[in-house]
Amino acid sequence: MRRLLPIGGALLLGLSLGGCSGSVLSDTLFIYVENESSLSRQAEIGDSRGVVQQLLKDFEQVNPGVRIQVRHFSSEAIVPATAFRSSRALGPDLLVTRVVTALQLHQQALTTPVGFSGKGLTEIHPRFLSEFRLANNQFLAVPLLAEPQLACFDKRRVADPPTSLDQLIALSAKGMRVGLPLGATDIFWTTSGSDAQGSLKLLLESAGGSTTNAGVKPADRGKLLAWLNWLDNANRQQNVEFAETSIDLVDRLGKGERDWISCNSLWLGRLGRQLGSSLGVSELPGRDGRPASTLTRLKVWSFGEHSSPRQRQLAKTFVLFTLNPVNQRRLLLAGPGNLPVNRQVLVPTKSSNRFAAMSASLDNSTMLNFRNPDRVEERVGQLNDLLRQLIAGTLDTDGVLQGLSVPGAAPPDTDTP
Repeated sequence: MRRLLPIGGALLLGLSLGGCSGSVLSDTLFIYVENESSLSRQAEIGDSRGVVQQLLKDFEQVNPGVRIQVRHFSSEAIVPATAFRSSRALGPDLLVTRVVTALQLHQQALTTPVGFSGKGLTEIHPRFLSEFRLANNQFLAVPLLAEPQLACFDKRRVADPPTSLDQLIALSAKGMRVGLPLGATDIFWTTSGSDAQGSLKLLLESAGGSTTNAGVKPADRGKLLAWLNWLDNANRQQNVEFAETSIDLVDRLGKGERDWISCNSLWLGRLGRQLGSSLGVSELPGRDGRPASTLTRLKVWSFGEHSSPRQRQLAKTFVLFTLNPVNQRRLLLAGPGNLPVNRQVLVPTKSSNRFAAMSASLDNSTMLNFRNPDRVEERVGQLNDLLRQLIAGTLDTDGVLQGLSVPGAAPPDTDTP
């Protein structure tokens, strides 16, 4: 028997229903949230459980009779689950997801663009809105929070964090235990050492089936090979370890098994609870003392396809409620890994090394063009497979680039589980 639960646990509660347009539920908003990892129950709005719960209560207070119910899904499950429930007109009214997921939902007509009248989204920084703007000033998704990529380390083991990729390797040779992610988008920042950011970005965004057709010139191929050679060299270092998932790295740093890792600001709350004042944060190292160029990570709102007019209006009102300066500041201060998208909110970079590093990392970031999200996801998955084989020693750097010339597939790997 299906049982409804109240929103008391905020974003930690999973509910069995999707959105519904019946009059009985016209004052109920159903929200789906994409989880970072199926292994973690961490709320995806920056791990700020308490403040999110309070936001929901505050909104319900100023809108008597309104109830908000939330359900969590893994990245792999949220699109199929939304499609299944939407086919029965039971889809959610709102979704909080990664950018690529929002665009996949839009491509499959599982969400609908919306427009905002009056003041609307004018306070949102244009750099965060440009990817989502459609004709007639409608938006296929609306940014909620930014989550920069950072270096996280144990200050008891790392007094001065590395400021270049060469220094990172040198410090590992002196005993610093380094953890690096294997995912193509998570490891993108390491392209800064060979000036290959633009080359890899072009490769991931390309619709062509080969590096030549994708427009990668010989000079770009040289930069990509230099980047892959750096990864291969890092993999040969005794104190450098690659991990399949970000949560693996976070776990190992929290347990004292790594000294320095590449991490997303999403995990700062968890690491802070584990390491306390010993947690250090800095920008990721790049080249010649300059910080790395990272990929912008946003959490975005999308609007469901089957909301009633009343639910649609409530959903838009709630989104604007989460984006106003007061609530964006609350999310900033309550969630250690959150940065606001509202440009009226001042980030305390002078009084906080953490916020200074996060803001600088965001300023040095770039966004992938996800206009063809399925193709980008395919290319990212393909590169992930190839990098896994490179790290396992079953493929060399030339083989990685050759593998990328085969549309939609990596060379067979019989040795890597």
